[in-house]
Amino acid sequence: MKFEALQARYGDCLLLTFLKDGKPTRLLVDGGPGTVFRNAIKPRLEKEAQTPGQRPVRLDAIMVSHIDEDHILGVLDLLEDTREDTSPPGPLCDIRWLFHNSFDSLLGEGEGGAARGLKAPTLLAGIGGATDILDGVPEPKQESLLVLQSYGQGSKLATLAAAMKITRNPPDAATLMFDSKAPVVKSLGPAKMTVLGPLKSEIDDLQREWLKWKSKQTDRPALAAYLDKSVPNLSSLVVLIEQDGHSILLTGDARGDKVLKGLETAGKLKGDTPFKVDILKLPHHGSSRNLAPDFFERIHADHYVVSGDGTYGNPDRATLQMIENARPEGGYVVHMTYSAADCDAQHENWASTRKDKYDQTEDNISEIIARWKKGRHIEVREGPVSIDLPGDELPKPKSSNPTKKVKASTSGYHHPLGHARPDPKFKFQPPNSTGRFRD
Repeated sequence: MKFEALQARYGDCLLLTFLKDGKPTRLLVDGGPGTVFRNAIKPRLEKEAQTPGQRPVRLDAIMVSHIDEDHILGVLDLLEDTREDTSPPGPLCDIRWLFHNSFDSLLGEGEGGAARGLKAPTLLAGIGGATDILDGVPEPKQESLLVLQSYGQGSKLATLAAAMKITRNPPDAATLMFDSKAPVVKSLGPAKMTVLGPLKSEIDDLQREWLKWKSKQTDRPALAAYLDKSVPNLSSLVVLIEQDGHSILLTGDARGDKVLKGLETAGKLKGDTPFKVDILKLPHHGSSRNLAPDFFERIHADHYVVSGDGTYGNPDRATLQMIENARPEGGYVVHMTYSAADCDAQHENWASTRKDKYDQTEDNISEIIARWKKGRHIEVREGPVSIDLPGDELPKPKSSNPTKKVKASTSGYHHPLGHARPDPKFKFQPPNSTGRFRD
């Protein structure tokens, strides 16, 4: 089993390969924001196509964890490129399946059209990476503009997949969610993929609340704001992939407590015993906004993978501190798709136009990475990620008493674009009885 995380700027783009008798089964997970297809996905697939008999490259499945532009745009570019490539030697890819939850599946039959009817301004139509043009837009309006654009992207994905005869959520196009009465397990060649989130009970609650709320509202920006706060919390796919005793937990942008609840409901996480995986792809590009310390205390991995380049402050210093605090003895590898120095530089540049500027003490991650490298008990690998299971060696944990834990900031303010950077003025509050975080 091979796991790759391509350099996807501030987004996600993963390529998983499962081998049996020398035959590969491939799963592409997300495609990152604009330019990632051209700069990362296409070159990687072209390299694969150089192997005799591998063109077109068979992508057995593509999974779009959710429709944020930092996950979906590269997939849209891939589908368009594949459909339009008629020159010899033909299309680069042959795509079989698409794993993705549409708005209809999340909000109820026919309701996706109502959501998509909330049109964003013409200036956003067809633009990849809308964040590039939002600097002059007041922040309260930014999240509505972006969520409206996301609906259009989700609709475009469905249209392209249908036109290319790509099967969505085989065999019956049913919503991908965890239902204890009917667990969803998909075969990927020799591997199996178990859906852990979203939970069916939460989707049912969302549909009821959406219909109730929609009947009382006619204001489009208000509807968009409601969807932006409700749908992303539940829509991100969380899956566990297993082959020959090895496992990978993919979390998309799901909230940490939702991931834990999915594992508990599925019977994977019991009592005080941590759930162990070979690879954990960190939620939301390593943002600390939706994570609490118990996430890393209850899920242990040999390899922690964070995909982010410093934009929106991701990965957060607080997140790295949480990992170390949960397992100070080390004996694992932290993979970053970009170097700590590059992330810090991009974070500082991004924050330069924001109200809350880059703070060396609160935001710098290079100091933590340098300390880990010096100690050698936590290995750090920076750049495009490639992990082979089995066979990837781990660092030796500390044999002596662990060093004093570094106090982690466990919260932050929610950035209007759905991202975050740590804020020491706020204290973490656990979810209330409704499962939502307190303001």
